[in-house]
Amino acid sequence: MDNRSLIMRCILCFLAAMCSTAAQKERPNVIVVLADDQGFGQLPVYSADYPDEMLFLTKNTERYACDEQKAMVAAKACMPHLNKLAANGVTFMNAHVTSPVCGPSRAALMTGRYQQRFGAYDNWDVSKMGVPLSETMLPELFQKAGYRTAMIGKWHLGRTIKTPLPVQTHDYHRNAIAGCAPEHNPINRGFDHYFGFNSSGTTYYNSPSLFRGTEHVKAEGYLTDEFTDDAVRFIEHAGGEPFFIYLAYSAPHIPLEDPAPKQYQRFDTGNSEVDNYYAYIAAIDDGLGKIVSTLETEGELKNTLIFYLSDNGAVVESPQPMNGPFRGNKGSFHHGGMHVPMIAHWPAGLKPVRFEPRVSALDVLPTALAAAGIGLPPNLDGVDLLPHIESNTEPHEALYWAGPEIMHWDFVNAAFWHDYNEYLSERSDDLPRSSLMAGEASWAVQKGKWLLRRNEVTGTTELFDLDEDPGARSELSARHPEVVERLTKDYREWAAGLQEPLLWSMEEYRRLMK
Repeated sequence: MDNRSLIMRCILCFLAAMCSTAAQKERPNVIVVLADDQGFGQLPVYSADYPDEMLFLTKNTERYACDEQKAMVAAKACMPHLNKLAANGVTFMNAHVTSPVCGPSRAALMTGRYQQRFGAYDNWDVSKMGVPLSETMLPELFQKAGYRTAMIGKWHLGRTIKTPLPVQTHDYHRNAIAGCAPEHNPINRGFDHYFGFNSSGTTYYNSPSLFRGTEHVKAEGYLTDEFTDDAVRFIEHAGGEPFFIYLAYSAPHIPLEDPAPKQYQRFDTGNSEVDNYYAYIAAIDDGLGKIVSTLETEGELKNTLIFYLSDNGAVVESPQPMNGPFRGNKGSFHHGGMHVPMIAHWPAGLKPVRFEPRVSALDVLPTALAAAGIGLPPNLDGVDLLPHIESNTEPHEALYWAGPEIMHWDFVNAAFWHDYNEYLSERSDDLPRSSLMAGEASWAVQKGKWLLRRNEVTGTTELFDLDEDPGARSELSARHPEVVERLTKDYREWAAGLQEPLLWSMEEYRRLMK
């Protein structure tokens, strides 16, 4: 080959590489930010959509009692950065998770499939057994398509391996190293980078359960800030490659006894516990601000798709406005447990809009994959929301729920939470026991304007018209037996495709399938 041909070949190779890099850069970065137990009412985005008389119908516990209007002021002020993202993005008005508790909800988010299809009905299914290795975690598809992938924060999807610590306290979050079986570690489930923990919760200072990859590491500082800083570093070192980050903050999940750092203590409700709760949320929002600023500095903000949502509703042991207008709390098959805040921001691909049709957390990663031009597996329950946002059409004819309805986090269990706080503060040495942890086999269907709930243990059937009664306060099953019959039939057809539980009660499972 002569020098002229060699030079021409080098030029062509260089141009091809440049074109490939340019095409790669057109693919959006994706950041999915997940809060833990944040209620629909505990952020400013939706606060103007419901009158006050709808927002304070749910009771809360003595610990978080305060002037409700002052609590509302704190909720409106706690997330200005998210408010800005919402104002310039898509605000989903009718977004739902597939379970009112953490583990199953996250399993559906990461797979795009109803978690019951692979036997995950409650937290024990996920934390004791892990999401089955036969299930594809959708981040794997980003990884295979050339994205750099990171899982930062609360994983809670792998089989937990706990190593007790020599010093035990009243707070179980401090008493063991909660690791993950190697095959379930995020590093082996589609992520190049992992910094976080695998249990349901951990202390925010000196967490004993942090891992970087498969290596156990020492906590440094305040946990929310550690997660933010790790995400910022990952963005800064992306090297021009497209990236996917799953940033799963643990706030505002318990334990909340330690005060958040002083820079987040900016609220004055008259109750220091309420002030501290919103300081924990403000730390998330300041983290979002740092991430957005980093994206701007790196020239990546315009072409980064950011999703923000919560894994389920707020617990009763939290301040007003809690779950806003919706009845029930975390653990409940009412909307207070399942209707969550959800925002999407992508300047290059989404126009600002308030999207009213019903969506699911199932849709988050399928939408992100479609935005990246990555083909979707055929077995998903989640859908690409982009064409529906463009045409303002319904992505789902119906949404379904099935599993244990767990009233542990509801006001009916307020006495337990009082005694638990006494124990945790070491004012009492009597460890309280909740009789409401197991839950009862229940299911629900939302289709059109109707929400149908059924408890198979008590035989209770409830029907609500969500157009007229978004808070689901007025029960209508006796007036519309034909609707009950039709939606029950729909549920039975859907449930026929579900799997036996990984660990949850077979007796309760059979109730769901009868």
